[in-house]
Amino acid sequence: MFEIAGFEARRRVRPTLYLSAAVLAFAGLVLALFPSIRESGVDFQTYIESFPPELQNAFVGGVTDFTRIEGYLAVELYQWLWMLVLGVYFAYAAASAVAGEVESGAIDLVLTHPVSRTRVVVGKYLAFVPSVLAVNAITFAGTYLGVRLLGESIDVGRLLLLHGLSSVYLLACAAIGLVASVASDGARRAQMAAIGAVFATYLVDALTLDTDYEWLGTPAPSRYFDPTEILVAGEVDWAGIAVLVAYAVALVVVSAEYFERRDI
Repeated sequence: MFEIAGFEARRRVRPTLYLSAAVLAFAGLVLALFPSIRESGVDFQTYIESFPPELQNAFVGGVTDFTRIEGYLAVELYQWLWMLVLGVYFAYAAASAVAGEVESGAIDLVLTHPVSRTRVVVGKYLAFVPSVLAVNAITFAGTYLGVRLLGESIDVGRLLLLHGLSSVYLLACAAIGLVASVASDGARRAQMAAIGAVFATYLVDALTLDTDYEWLGTPAPSRYFDPTEILVAGEVDWAGIAVLVAYAVALVVVSAEYFERRDI
């Protein structure tokens, strides 16, 4: 299992570096715009409050001061890029982990070796752990350095905690992709299903929060992780993090059990 994880992790080094570079470039652009945003004199809080509550939940979260670096980063970087775009990316990447080999027939060669299907599935999932940790570590370092270069200060403990706990969130999204991967014969179909699942649950969670239909957002990983709360208020929903861990483990177990019984 760990041999498979190591092999797959090495294959993911280049995509991880490309992804980290793209996120760093975006973070750099966001930070470069902060001085002009802060000094513009625009009443952003009034502007934000003019949004419908659903849009505030989806893209602004609980930010109350857009001109502070923590609130600004939470809105412009973490609330939607990190939660939605990176969540979709890791679900998309995981969706091809098994389905791609089933589609190409390479899985037949893998299973001729003395290795169970469960070990194959779990090994391929574990390969995403170093990738998720690397993206978080590189972005944390780049963001902190960028904030210091701007002459701003940020609570390094909160920023570090945010990136550490967001690894759990992103691995939960990858687990959604893994389920799609073992349930499909084609990588393309699995990827589309994974993207749709993460995107749809994110939107349902955001649009139903604080409404009578809030329960509809229960399956969404985004329900249990709030980067704004961590970065701005320094508060962590540890119960939510525990749910995310259980969520990811349960989906990996379901994926392994399903793949064991599946006819390929």
